Amino acid sequence: MGLFDIFKKKKTELQENELEKFLRQATSNFSAQKEFYQKLLENQLFIVTSKNSISEIGRKTEKENTTVQCFTFESGQIPIFTSVNRIFEKGIMEKNVPYLSLKGQDLFEVLNGATFVLNPFSDFVKELIPQEIENLLNGTIYNRIDKQEFENKKIQEFNEIFEQAGKKQEGLVILDGYRRKELNKFEKLKLEESIQDFQKCLDIVPEHWQSMVLMSKAFQRLERHHEALEQLELAFKLELENHIIPMEASLEAMHLKDIDKAIFYSEESLKRKPNDYALLGNHAMNLLVARKDNEAKETIDKAIKLQPNDSINKNIESIIKDVIAEKRQRPTFEDAVK
Repeated sequence: MGLFDIFKKKKTELQENELEKFLRQATSNFSAQKEFYQKLLENQLFIVTSKNSISEIGRKTEKENTTVQCFTFESGQIPIFTSVNRIFEKGIMEKNVPYLSLKGQDLFEVLNGATFVLNPFSDFVKELIPQEIENLLNGTIYNRIDKQEFENKKIQEFNEIFEQAGKKQEGLVILDGYRRKELNKFEKLKLEESIQDFQKCLDIVPEHWQSMVLMSKAFQRLERHHEALEQLELAFKLELENHIIPMEASLEAMHLKDIDKAIFYSEESLKRKPNDYALLGNHAMNLLVARKDNEAKETIDKAIKLQPNDSINKNIESIIKDVIAEKRQRPTFEDAVK
């Protein structure tokens, strides 16, 4: 969670001082966050006190060895305010409640370990938790802001590159299958550029399996099947539920004439989506190429039972029956990937 994820914005309101200005800006501006925390320490803040704490109503300045009883919400939060007007905003507090003014740093040191809520009756509210206050007082909060800013820039850069890479693949690859249309020189160049972009994404987020899958599709269309399978195998180890990854890996293994891997991955795709008739058909064809005819027959029978009218599986069923009856030759790797 970011430092300002708990910041609540309701609507626009007039600001009374620089602290309030930076409070508003801090949700989207890291420089404003630093300014906000600096002003929070330097500015006078106001707290509501118990009537027994001080003898007069109105502004008081806390002196050394003074004991102050603060007004606390039922949640345990101590409300603090950037100005007197914020105390009485919307008429929630009584007009004659006593309040005390302290420099922010002094307030946080005196009430060490407390949880505060800044301007709780305003349209711009921020909770300040003990760890956040501790980091503010010892100065480490600024390092954390710098780190968050760096991470946000990385995320923004990643998103821009990922979107750019995807656009370069539009109309050239499909996620669930393989398009045999021949590529021209310009289309090949676009796919090469998309590979480079997805690699940049992986340099930023090494375990981003989506980039691996989309990179594999570019490799696949460029007939670079070893590289396609390599990316799919990496993605397969990272993403444990998506059935398309092992299905595509099985297809690439067939291109490489590696029947053991092809069957392994078609089996894995079925583990992830057991009753998918298309996956069953793919697996049945792999089994037939591997000369596991009985298993191929059982598998295609299950697929046909799930979807009796699927034309692709009915064709696979016919091929399997003819091979078993020795009416046709066993399909090759090339036949299986057409």
